[in-house]
Amino acid sequence: MLKIVHIPLDERPCNYDFPKNIFQGEEFNIVRVPFEYMGLKKRPGNIKKIQEFFLNEAKDAYAAIISIDTLVYGGIVPSRLHYFSVDEVSKRLEVIKEIKKINPKLKIYAYNLVMRCPHYDDDDEEPFYYQYYGLRLHEKKAIEHKMEVNVATKEEINYYKTIEIPKEYEDDYANRRQVNTQIICQVVDLVNDGLIDFLIVPQDDSAPYGYTAKDQMKVRQEVEKFNLQLKVLTYPGADEVSNTLFARMLNEYYHKKPLVYVIYPSEECKMVIPCAEDRPLDISVRYQIIASGALMTDDIENADLILAINAPTKNMIASQFREYSDYFGYVVGRNLVDFVERIDYLVNVKKKAVTICDIGYCNGSDPAFIKLIDQKNLYMNLAGYASWNIPCNSLGTALPMGLRYLYPHNKELFNDFLMHRYVEDIGYSSLARKILREKYCSTGKDAYTIYDVHGQRDPYWVSLTTKVMTDALNELCPNLTGRYQIIDMYFPWSRTYDIGLKIKYIEK
Repeated sequence: MLKIVHIPLDERPCNYDFPKNIFQGEEFNIVRVPFEYMGLKKRPGNIKKIQEFFLNEAKDAYAAIISIDTLVYGGIVPSRLHYFSVDEVSKRLEVIKEIKKINPKLKIYAYNLVMRCPHYDDDDEEPFYYQYYGLRLHEKKAIEHKMEVNVATKEEINYYKTIEIPKEYEDDYANRRQVNTQIICQVVDLVNDGLIDFLIVPQDDSAPYGYTAKDQMKVRQEVEKFNLQLKVLTYPGADEVSNTLFARMLNEYYHKKPLVYVIYPSEECKMVIPCAEDRPLDISVRYQIIASGALMTDDIENADLILAINAPTKNMIASQFREYSDYFGYVVGRNLVDFVERIDYLVNVKKKAVTICDIGYCNGSDPAFIKLIDQKNLYMNLAGYASWNIPCNSLGTALPMGLRYLYPHNKELFNDFLMHRYVEDIGYSSLARKILREKYCSTGKDAYTIYDVHGQRDPYWVSLTTKVMTDALNELCPNLTGRYQIIDMYFPWSRTYDIGLKIKYIEK
């Protein structure tokens, strides 16, 4: 059994647990950073301990899947809050050179995020001043960028002139981004030196214009300087990238490039620009297929895997706002009945492995689609399913699940995680979270709020969530009733957005 060292992006289940849940098997023993070394949201992980872990465990490992942000900043959120200089951070990259001297055959698959710039006022995961100036920081740089390329409207230019942000906040934000971008370029240099085998530079909550777009351009210039376009990929993503790199490692281990055929409920779905992304959906799909070590094919008969992507034809919105969804984009412009009938035929007649990326909405499943899946009772016949957080996260979970399915795998572990996806993505993300926020969260003293559920395991909130989620799931998905057991539930960042679950599939 080969050892695979994993340095996750942070301590949340999506980063810490999902890769092991999907890829642990007879071929590999996945060794993760000890949980006590990881951080907690804004508190960075123990960088010294994480580096020592990496150095010790990589000596006899076959491969390593590493988050550079955890290795040098202590996690994803700390990468947005630190005050380190370029020199301080650069020294932390030396551990990679040291490891490759000790174990030159070690395959290193890494990722390093372009720092995000969210389009809202909220400091939950950002510097304190983002609560007041976040939207303005985003819009100012976006309009500046548009003016540089002569696409800004008169209204935008006039608005730009009115934007006021304290200089110390703007400087702090810009300086940190500059440090982070320089470090990414240094990591690209490590690829050029042969120390990192493959690198993904994901754009977290990206946009067509502004800070993230401009930083991406700087990274691309560094990549192109060394002709590394086949070894360094840049596309929207963050919390799913470990899954993608594990899939690539798996395919390279077996010396295969699986062929993936993609279907949508409408050809127009390909061109929708997903929430928090900067390009048409089909472009990102192609990037993730290539990043995972697979190839896209137009030959459905010879395809190893079918990737079924549910999406609207325009104006994708968050699941919690689905009552405001565009009628054409969600109803008239796509044919869900045909889409589900094709999935059913491919699974049950053609005996194809089919994995579903359900991004009709971001942040949760599409109930109209799920109703049809339930009528066909397709759940446990699928090779994967995901519909959590932003679309690139779902894509980077459903696709690796499908690729893992193609090789020998632990059926019990796989079924547990597949059922986990239904319970979390449909039951919690799409259904229960909206109910809990609207009916049980308030702003009063000692109240439960969207950002505070009184700790990770508050008995009342866990009990309430269990009931609300189970009732909602039973109503929408009667064919899931009695087919799972909730072993554990908690809230990793003590807020309503994220949930931690351990699910056991009950075979009937």
